[in-house]
Amino acid sequence: MFVVPPPPANENARLEFLHACGIMDTPRDERFDRVTRLAARFYQADVAFLGFIDERYQWMKSATSDGVAPWIERDKSVCQIVIASGEPLVFGDMRTDPRLDGHPVVPYLPFRFYAGVPLLTEDGAAVASLCVLKRDAQDASQVDLGALTDLGAVAMDELELWRHNRELAHLAETCALTGLRNRRGFDTALDRAVLRARRTATPLSLLLIDLDYFKLLNDARGHQAGDDVLRVFGRILGSAVRRPDDVAARYGGEEFALILPDTDKAGATDIARSIRKAVAEAAMPHPHGVGERVTASIGIVVADPSAALDSETLIARADTALYRAKQSGRDCCVVDE
Repeated sequence: MFVVPPPPANENARLEFLHACGIMDTPRDERFDRVTRLAARFYQADVAFLGFIDERYQWMKSATSDGVAPWIERDKSVCQIVIASGEPLVFGDMRTDPRLDGHPVVPYLPFRFYAGVPLLTEDGAAVASLCVLKRDAQDASQVDLGALTDLGAVAMDELELWRHNRELAHLAETCALTGLRNRRGFDTALDRAVLRARRTATPLSLLLIDLDYFKLLNDARGHQAGDDVLRVFGRILGSAVRRPDDVAARYGGEEFALILPDTDKAGATDIARSIRKAVAEAAMPHPHGVGERVTASIGIVVADPSAALDSETLIARADTALYRAKQSGRDCCVVDE
């Protein structure tokens, strides 16, 4: 009887590696497509695919057939067994194997044979699976997984290179003053968040934040004092990033942004309130500010996953909400309805 396996003991390290790569829900890449093509050819499989599994989903980075969905919930995946064990896995016939009896997806698949190997980090964490599928059943005892294991190692080498390049790109996308993403990093992150929201039909929230009367602060106390305020607020906004996919950014000047995937109106509003509370508690003096302290105005937009979704529209709507917050006296948050 199929039972969803518990996460492996190294789940936190596994997810930390994956999120550092930033590879989930990204477009196909020829470097990984070569690996799946070779796997399908060597094993004469109907489909070969490479999937990265995070805490909720399995993302197909490469597949030799469009018949494989680009993502699937982790608890409905067969490959989650490979991730949980960190070991190769073969099902000669998925439909009759008792280990998959009661699986929510297997009865509806056009495939019967499955073979998969994990992609392992140097510390032994399984971060992905390289698999082959066949429409016909096959004697599992006659399957040699040596070639598939070697191809998995090649894919892992490509992933390590991907992570290294990602780290270099992150440096180019980071604001040196605040440590948050810069505008370039924000644009990249928002495009990815929009793509993910489209695929998973989950809400996406965006906060645009403006430090009130910041130019007056600079004029009155000097740019060094202004930079100190930006650093403090950068730490405050960075603390609002609670999940790996949340992104805090310095949008430009005294404007900041917070991208919150899979977050509805209530969640976004709660976070906005917590940011304003943290700014109030920081009690940064401002000679011309609201209450002679630094305050923040926040515009919030929550994208409906069922509606058309694009980055430019989200930014425009959040900017409109931010303008309304300023017109309402500043030091408040307004949701674009």
